[in-house]
Amino acid sequence: MTHGALLMNLGILATTAGKQPKNFYHFLLDNECYATTGGQPVPNAQNINYAGMAKEAGYTAAYSFDDLETFGAQVGNILNEKGPVFIAIKVIPEVENEPIGRRQRRPTRNRTETIRDLQAELGITTTYK
Repeated sequence: MTHGALLMNLGILATTAGKQPKNFYHFLLDNECYATTGGQPVPNAQNINYAGMAKEAGYTAAYSFDDLETFGAQVGNILNEKGPVFIAIKVIPEVENEPIGRRQRRPTRNRTETIRDLQAELGITTTYK
């Protein structure tokens, strides 16, 4: 989930926390803009504590990362925790200035391939069923 989508739908935090799914890991990629609609900045983006919001809503654990190296070093332990667990990761925005409906289509990747590539890059050997 992108942070713009979460910001406009904060009720999802309370809903998820209320259900207490033990195997749920909520990843938020925080690029501080609405990339889908052309890269408009999210107001007050630098000061919003999404992990704090998730924790206060009732997630069992919440984390916030500013770099992939730190995340990579801790992700194995995080994935061993009982959920719901919230993980916010700051990312550099890659914004195309055209709204999504007017962009040229790019080949899409299979979600499983993307996850496996990320796991390989981070050195994670966990398999999911």
